[in-house]
Amino acid sequence: MNWYYALGDQRQGPLTEAEFEALIASGTIHENTLVWKDGMANWAPLKEVRPAGASAAPPGWIRCTATGRYFPPEEIVYLDGKPYSAAAKATVLQGVMQSGSLPDADFNRTGPPWENRIELGFFKAIWLTVKGVLLEPVETFATMKREGGLGAPLLYNVACGWATGLVGIVYNLVFRASFTSFFPPEIRKILEAQSEMNTIILIVLAVILPLLLILGAFIVSGVIHLSLMLFGGARQPFETTLRTNCYAFGSTNLLQMIPLCGGIAYLVWYIVAMCIGLAKTHETTTGRSVGAVLLPVGLCCFATIVFYGALIAWVVKSAQGARGH
Repeated sequence: MNWYYALGDQRQGPLTEAEFEALIASGTIHENTLVWKDGMANWAPLKEVRPAGASAAPPGWIRCTATGRYFPPEEIVYLDGKPYSAAAKATVLQGVMQSGSLPDADFNRTGPPWENRIELGFFKAIWLTVKGVLLEPVETFATMKREGGLGAPLLYNVACGWATGLVGIVYNLVFRASFTSFFPPEIRKILEAQSEMNTIILIVLAVILPLLLILGAFIVSGVIHLSLMLFGGARQPFETTLRTNCYAFGSTNLLQMIPLCGGIAYLVWYIVAMCIGLAKTHETTTGRSVGAVLLPVGLCCFATIVFYGALIAWVVKSAQGARGH
């Protein structure tokens, strides 16, 4: 009977029983991997399909705590009583030096639900991921896959951001149509002409919005990752920061659909989600993650204040000069 398993957003298989067992033994398929075979009603984690144990490893081999893969005893080292492969030792020790604790096992990280959208369905996966980030951020980011490709998180970021952008464009068009009706005919014609041009601009913006969202994700994630490095909390590669940012931004950005207070709610929730997310995905201290997020935010606020302060000063100076003449 053939087996199938989920790897990111791809279905792998079919596999014979022997091939399936070999992938379990190597750690490619672990207890949280979604699997399916003929006769099963739905996809399920391996630990539910085989509650008594995933599979017998090669005789005498030991499972690495960091990767979940099995290695012969001569390739295993013990740290604080836990077995790690020799290949993972350097990374583990670096993490211990930065945070004072051993890292979590990556093979226990299979989320968020969006990573399993093929089995869950597109919209259900989005809903469960948004719900997890907004209401259960600690658990959601503690189980987020730190690596596995950029396609899935970027697609989530674009899907949520584009939906929010389209709703904003509709709000804008409806508001302008209602607003111009209160003016006299002469002024209304001018406003309608401007509205047509603005409508074209908004349509063009809607078309290029996905590209802007992808570009923005890389820029923001890059700045935050550099900030995290300055605070000594970057224990994982840039991909981990990008994934964290995509899921935090995509989920919280939907709050901007709320009239009036949506923008403020989004900003506050995004900062909170990123602080929690970086702490859990990089396994660093809360202080370092908060500092890494607030430093760019603070610099942006300072730059904004300086810009508008300079603009106001220039306007006042120009007005005084005009009165002097």
